[in-house]
Amino acid sequence: MSTVTPDQAERSELVATERGGSVALVKSALLLHGITVNAATNDWLRANAHCVPYAPNRYRVELQLGATRVLAPLVPQRNLHSEGIHLFRTSKRQWELSGREVQLTVTLPPAPRFYAVRTSSGRTVGAFGHMYGSVLVLGGTQACGYGISEGACRFCRVGSRGENERTFGITPHEAAEAVRAAAAERPLRYVFLPAASFDAEDGGVREIEPLVKAVRRHCSAFVLAALHPPRHMRWIDHAYAIGVDGISFNLEVHDVALLERFLPGRARYLGRSRYLQVLRHAGRIFPRGAVWSEVIVGILPASEEIRFLYELMSDNVVPFLVPFRGHHAVRPLSVSDRSFLADVELLLQELRRHLVQASLRLCWLPEWPHLLGAADGAQDARLGAPLASPGNGGWQTCLRELALRNVARLRRSLRVRELGEHDADTSV
Repeated sequence: MSTVTPDQAERSELVATERGGSVALVKSALLLHGITVNAATNDWLRANAHCVPYAPNRYRVELQLGATRVLAPLVPQRNLHSEGIHLFRTSKRQWELSGREVQLTVTLPPAPRFYAVRTSSGRTVGAFGHMYGSVLVLGGTQACGYGISEGACRFCRVGSRGENERTFGITPHEAAEAVRAAAAERPLRYVFLPAASFDAEDGGVREIEPLVKAVRRHCSAFVLAALHPPRHMRWIDHAYAIGVDGISFNLEVHDVALLERFLPGRARYLGRSRYLQVLRHAGRIFPRGAVWSEVIVGILPASEEIRFLYELMSDNVVPFLVPFRGHHAVRPLSVSDRSFLADVELLLQELRRHLVQASLRLCWLPEWPHLLGAADGAQDARLGAPLASPGNGGWQTCLRELALRNVARLRRSLRVRELGEHDADTSV
């Protein structure tokens, strides 16, 4: 894996700022438009760069923008004059992005070697596990959510499930082998289990419980999970008790009318109020800053989106922004690039300011390369640096990591009742 020196990171960020706005806005543009490539470049990237599948025959490529990593969707070039952000090779390891007012040099990290490790079941780790920056995501291609898979599951769309959506698709043995292979190659700080199935009673907690226990037995990484809202709040307590360190319930479309129109299954069987109730409860159970929710931006005026972000943060929930791409099913109003990027800049500024006021620190959650968060762009020392943020290296990161793990262990032992008593209450 290529490393970036502080000088290189500073130079690259300066180029991004001078030619294409701030790094946060460049990241926003990349997540919104993707990277337009021809067939030859697409094949080369698939073979030599770090490409992550997020849907059948659709991939994101990892880019290094100074100290920031971005997973940008690959968009096929339809003709020689296609608009978009194009990727050109300038040297053996340097590439240049050009288009839509973006002009900067980037590097393409190679794919992790542990993807080729074969598990005891016969599958390679790369078939079900992928690195999203500092996070090992298990089962991301089956996940529900516009942020990670650019689409909702069948249940959220129509209210029913297909056979392939009834199980997580990964065994505890495979999860254990994946984290061991990843930890042998690089420091592993986060493991993420995104929702891949839905159960009305527990929201998927029972589905991920053996995976959480397998991960915690074989590595000391923080375990994150994204779930559907359970019917009973005690399942959120149970998720914390079994070892989930950070949790997400992604409402994504917060306007009631749009939710009912475009995600009728989610609106009918779960509803906006249920999401907000479980987020509020999780904010009381988990550490401050360890609960997050993804919000699609670009489908409503910025003023309405800001009000919803305030509502989330008042419940100790950290919002992450999903730039809305053109091929999504939801786009009730047309927004120009300049207007969208200006709105994103405003949202990020308000997000940082209100997170400070709410005393929500970012040390529990990673910097997501496929989402926009308060850690993107300008840093505020009062927010705390994410654990695996670029530039935090050496003994300082090790000490912070050790301290956070000890705090997490102590807090769980004080906050949660004995697991045996809790299991008896929830009849697991």
